[in-house]
Amino acid sequence: MNFEELVKSRHSAVNFIENEVMTEEDFKKIFELTKLAPSAVVIVMGNKNRFKKDEVEKIYQPLKLLKMINEVDYDMTLEAVRKYTEKFKENPSALDAELARNAGISAMLFMLNAKYYGFDTCPMHVHNIDQLRSEFNIPDHLEPMMMITIGKSVDKVRPRGYRHPVNDFVKFNGY
Repeated sequence: MNFEELVKSRHSAVNFIENEVMTEEDFKKIFELTKLAPSAVVIVMGNKNRFKKDEVEKIYQPLKLLKMINEVDYDMTLEAVRKYTEKFKENPSALDAELARNAGISAMLFMLNAKYYGFDTCPMHVHNIDQLRSEFNIPDHLEPMMMITIGKSVDKVRPRGYRHPVNDFVKFNGY
């Protein structure tokens, strides 16, 4: 399946085949591709601690050790991340917006990867966050951004909902 066919074939599944089992290997294949999603600096998948200095060093230190970046680039990167994330201390809603942007990119890639491997998905808003944290022992530094159901859809062909014309959301050469 080429990329255009993949995108056009992905839709939100609402009815899944009962007792369809996904293996750990199925999930690993999907997540191995999902980890390649772009993200702003080091904020990944709702982890509010990722912008702290020791967390940033954990990410970039191996690059320095493998000589993929030199000492100067390493120091400059740490400083750039520090400056970039400083605004989050002053404005926590900026962190929430950044988490949402990054989670959205990763979620879409996850859903496309799942479709590529023959699975269907449906993104959902997260409700009852406290109950979700309790049920799944989610620590406070991780922010649940959305839930995605996954499986094999009963309905392989389903009409897609209305989509706005491209000119409604894209403006070329000005606004």
